[in-house]
Amino acid sequence: MKIAWVLGWAVPPAWFAPLVQAVLPDAEHRFFAATPDWLDHLRAGGPWDAVAGYSLGTLLLLQESAAVARLTPRVGLLAPVLAFAQEEGLGGKVPRAQVRYLARWVRREPAAALADFYARAGLVGCEAGELPVSAEGLQWGLEKLSQDRCDKPWPAGWSGYVGSADALLDAPTLTRLQPAIVAVDGGSHHPAALLRAWAEVFR
Repeated sequence: MKIAWVLGWAVPPAWFAPLVQAVLPDAEHRFFAATPDWLDHLRAGGPWDAVAGYSLGTLLLLQESAAVARLTPRVGLLAPVLAFAQEEGLGGKVPRAQVRYLARWVRREPAAALADFYARAGLVGCEAGELPVSAEGLQWGLEKLSQDRCDKPWPAGWSGYVGSADALLDAPTLTRLQPAIVAVDGGSHHPAALLRAWAEVFR
């Protein structure tokens, strides 16, 4: 089985990959950063048995749902983002002004800004060493998180998982807006519990 992963903002593949391998050890996994060329890479790397997104990666998959659905019918969205900015009322908890502040901070002190983001998101063990994507890619991702929304219907068969204790996303709002989203009891924005929930689809 071959699975593609579109990652969250500033999420290093070296940190994410072992979490995936722990729950789906028999699959072949490929990881794609949330950058402007993510869809080109996804198309080029196929065919896929499944595609999954995490955090910002879910917003990207939803925005290009028609193109993604042509690559595979099996799609999982972990920590699904319909809109990250709190002002949109689509399950995001972070004020738009805070995202814009982070963008300015990343320009000045990227390591400190990333470390603060990882801590706030509860991404235990994620370290701000070498930038996981280019500085331009980080700014592009923050612009998406600040401005974009996607509340159109999901394609049939897509599933979503959000932690009930996610610090960045509001699980009750998301599950009300989209019945395909499952609230994982005790889960956070950290992907481990969400990965375990989605892995049950393959049992």
